[in-house]
Amino acid sequence: MARVTALCAFLVMAPLAHAAGDAEYGEYLSSQCVTCHQASGADQGIPSIIGWDAASFAAVMHAYKSKERVHPVMQMIAGGLDGEQIEALAAFYASLEPTNTQ
Repeated sequence: MARVTALCAFLVMAPLAHAAGDAEYGEYLSSQCVTCHQASGADQGIPSIIGWDAASFAAVMHAYKSKERVHPVMQMIAGGLDGEQIEALAAFYASLEPTNTQ
């Protein structure tokens, strides 16, 4: 019975723990992002994504993925990501602070 209770607790809590996103995994995935978005946080025609709160970042990425938000390149990139990857990227970028906005 204790094993069943522990398993049930794990299954209930696992999505909650996962919902925050894995920032380390997001860092691993971010190499494609910095092709266009400045790693320093500078906005030189392409918006900075450094320091966005995770919920806003994820919402924008899901809007690109579902094509509710229009930008062909971002739709293609977001379209190739699953929910876990979007949450991981959101957690990673939320953990950063701009180093140079010039």
